[in-house]
Amino acid sequence: MQLNLYTIDSNYVAYLKQFENKVPLTTGKKEDRPFIGLILCVEAKNYFAPLTSPKKKHLVMKDAQDFLRIDKGNLGAINLNNMIPVPRRYLNKIFLERIEDKKYKNLLELQLAWINEHQERISHYARNLYYLITNKTASQELQNRCCNYKLLEEKCKEYMQKNSLREEELEYRYE
Repeated sequence: MQLNLYTIDSNYVAYLKQFENKVPLTTGKKEDRPFIGLILCVEAKNYFAPLTSPKKKHLVMKDAQDFLRIDKGNLGAINLNNMIPVPRRYLNKIFLERIEDKKYKNLLELQLAWINEHQERISHYARNLYYLITNKTASQELQNRCCNYKLLEEKCKEYMQKNSLREEELEYRYE
């Protein structure tokens, strides 16, 4: 099973941001590139885990329960601490062949290749982090860095009801 990269609907993210300030913004970036992440199965739900572009600090940082460097930081990182539940309707699969910026396309291809090579490890980290945070067994420092996943699930369901979406929209399904 191959994972894919996605963008997420900015209105949905803005809605969640009202209730959880750790939800990252999808607009107002320095560059005009979309907010990109991968979808992981956490508690049988779609969870969007955002990627971050490569930064020099990633090269010296260490992987943590909530932060995984992609290729030792050379290709960016996955911010598991900022993962959010998302109905399928608010996801847009990225088709790499449609990206015209060759340098950016190459980065995404390399990130995706690394992600697929390490998808079991990534999924394990995501599920474990979710468990630690939702059961309040994580250190206070870790809890402070992470979104409140249960609150976001609650707000996600409210958003779904307001927009007449069925529960199945949130259930994880491989594409």
